[in-house]
Amino acid sequence: MTITLNPPQPDPSLDSAPFWDNLKEGRLTLQRCEDCREWQFPAMERCRHCGGAVTFEPISGKGRIYSFIINHRAAAPGFEDLLPYPVALVSPEEAPHLHIAGRVVGIDNDAIRVDQPVTTEIADLPGGEWKIPLFRVAL
Repeated sequence: MTITLNPPQPDPSLDSAPFWDNLKEGRLTLQRCEDCREWQFPAMERCRHCGGAVTFEPISGKGRIYSFIINHRAAAPGFEDLLPYPVALVSPEEAPHLHIAGRVVGIDNDAIRVDQPVTTEIADLPGGEWKIPLFRVAL
């Protein structure tokens, strides 16, 4: 008998809960300062640039691969069936100085390159109620 483990589930903090809740509703959002209008990720209580109040705003989901790796060992339980799988740091179009981590899907591992344009897909995370961003190279 084979036992399949599910991936770890997010454990949102008070600051990051809106990010995860928005993903559940199919929206990719990032924090933005209400005063200086700077984007920030990961989420924090106040703006890391000016200390102003922050809110979550939707972003397009378009971006570029900043860096990536090919995992040949599962980073956590629940990913064994995906091996080997790529994980990228993606710079969102609206905030190219930030980097969001996620799996890259729909392309051969050998074809992934730094600076490739990507779009975001929001997918179910097996084993719970959460959703995660995945990145698809825009060919």
